[in-house]
Amino acid sequence: MKTEWTWNEFCELYFDSAKKSAEIYLQKQARKLGGLDRRVDLDYVRDSAVLTAMEKAYAHFDASRGAKITTYLATLVHNEIVDLVEKESKAAAAQRDIDEVKTAIKALADEGSADVSSSAARAKLIPRLQAAIEKLSPSDQIILNYYLEDKSSYVAKSVHALQVSENYISVRRHRIFKLLPTLMEMTKADYRRFCYDYEGGAFAGGGLMNNDSVLFEMTLTRRRITPVNPIQPSLDLEIMVARLVVELGL
Repeated sequence: MKTEWTWNEFCELYFDSAKKSAEIYLQKQARKLGGLDRRVDLDYVRDSAVLTAMEKAYAHFDASRGAKITTYLATLVHNEIVDLVEKESKAAAAQRDIDEVKTAIKALADEGSADVSSSAARAKLIPRLQAAIEKLSPSDQIILNYYLEDKSSYVAKSVHALQVSENYISVRRHRIFKLLPTLMEMTKADYRRFCYDYEGGAFAGGGLMNNDSVLFEMTLTRRRITPVNPIQPSLDLEIMVARLVVELGL
């Protein structure tokens, strides 16, 4: 965005407007569809639409093209609402299938005895973690960073940074971890280890595993991740990778 505003200044100016637009479009979409699935979390849909639209507007709006930012932002919110209502409705209807997939993943995690904790396997896994974190949206990166930094305060810090509800942060954090395996383009062995740790190990337990040698090794060998988070330019994606490696117990 061609402006000197910080993210917080941008939110102060336009967040309320975007939220009002989201409420209006959410009601319109519900009327258009003759009602929404009761299992759909409407607060999550609203907050997600607002945050994504704000991210896009902050990154791409160009006042020199003559459009009003409020009009541009409202259009983005509308598009996000339409897209999310469809996706969340399908997800709610397919919940049983998702549960079956989780069961299958846990069964796969218990099969075989591939040594994915070896240094060679870890060397292949770390670049995938780097690539996965790089592919996350700016807001997802912030949520993940605060979670890995301090689980007891990540919700409050994320709410303050992103101006969304606690419910959104909690839901989104779970979805980030579900998304990571896909983004990592894992091998079968890596996938087993990740799913095992997430479903019943390090992630489920919620405690960081102290492994200073891993952090030290990452400091020495990590590759520079070039994209900068537009909301928090100071966010260090490399440190996030190191913390995630520790979280996985690799």
